[in-house]
Amino acid sequence: MAYEVFKRTGVRVDEPTVAITPGGTIVFNAAASRIMTRAGINAVLLLWDKSANKLAFKAASKKDRNAFAVSVAPGRSSGSLRAKLFLSYIGWQAKKRESLAATWNEKEKMLEIALRSEFIAETFLLGAGKRNIKLE
Repeated sequence: MAYEVFKRTGVRVDEPTVAITPGGTIVFNAAASRIMTRAGINAVLLLWDKSANKLAFKAASKKDRNAFAVSVAPGRSSGSLRAKLFLSYIGWQAKKRESLAATWNEKEKMLEIALRSEFIAETFLLGAGKRNIKLE
């Protein structure tokens, strides 16, 4: 009997990466989660630079009204947060999960990613589709 090699579909990534799902979940890979854990981060502010199409996750207190809790499931090495309304606000419209390289800014205690403009709509939805607003 001849053996067949199983080809893995996933690969281990040692560089920090952030994935955004169509359902509005932002997922931090193990490398990004390790960086955030070492920095003592369990909540972040979502920062949006519209002119540069950049998104940042800045360390925040869980008590901050604008902070999003970063969840790490027991026994898992990746973290995530739900940000569906925020992603609608910035016009994110990717049809599938998109993984983006992340950069750690030690001085500011934030993880930064650049979003590809092809996934950012010129108009975006606010309040779960209640209004269309044109970006200028």
